[in-house]
Amino acid sequence: MINLTDDLYLGTGMHKTVYAHPTDKNLCIKILHTMPDEDWERESRYRKALGKRANEMTLLTKYFGEIETSKGKGYVFERVHDYDDKPSKTMLNLFEDAIHDKNILANLEKILFDFKHTYFAEKILLAGIDADNYLVQRISPTENRVRIIDNVGTSAFIPLAYYFDSLAEKRAKKYWLMFVKELSNRYKILFSEEFLRKLAEFE
Repeated sequence: MINLTDDLYLGTGMHKTVYAHPTDKNLCIKILHTMPDEDWERESRYRKALGKRANEMTLLTKYFGEIETSKGKGYVFERVHDYDDKPSKTMLNLFEDAIHDKNILANLEKILFDFKHTYFAEKILLAGIDADNYLVQRISPTENRVRIIDNVGTSAFIPLAYYFDSLAEKRAKKYWLMFVKELSNRYKILFSEEFLRKLAEFE
C-alpha cells in the first residue's frame, strides 16, 4: 500500500488526479476519478496491442502497472521532468510563453518539426489534439523532445489501425492536419503561413 499524501499532489485532469511517487522521482501515480473510465480503457487497449513497442516509443510515456494506494487503485507511469529535475512544460505553456517572448519562437518551431518527424516515425494513434497533453521535455540545455501523456488510442470497436501500419499512418496524417489547423486558428499571431504550410506537408 502506497500512502499518497497532499504534498505529493501534482495536478488534476478531466479523468485523473496525479501524484508523485513517494520514493521514486521518476514515477507518478494516476488515480482515476471514476471506474470504469473510457479514456483509460482506450489507452490500456492500445498499450496492450503495442506490446513491447510501447516502451520503445520515445513519444509515449512508459507505463509500469497497477498499485494499491491510500486513494484507491493507482496506475504507475513514468514522470516526465527536465534534465535539471524541473517539471517539463506543456506545449500549450510554450505557445503562451512565445506570445510574450518572441525570442523563443525559433526554438518552438524546431520542437514542432522534430515532433512531426518522430510522430510519423512512431505512428502514435491519438484520440485528440490538445496541446496540454504534450509535454516538452528538456533533456539537455539545448535539446528537447515531446512526450505524450494522455489521449491515445482509438475507440473503434475493431481498431485495425493498431495492427496495420498503412491505416495507422492514415490516421496519424488526419490528426496531424487537425493539429496544424488548430495552430493556425489559435496562434496566427505566432506562426507564419509559410511555416504552417511546411508543418502540414507530408514527405
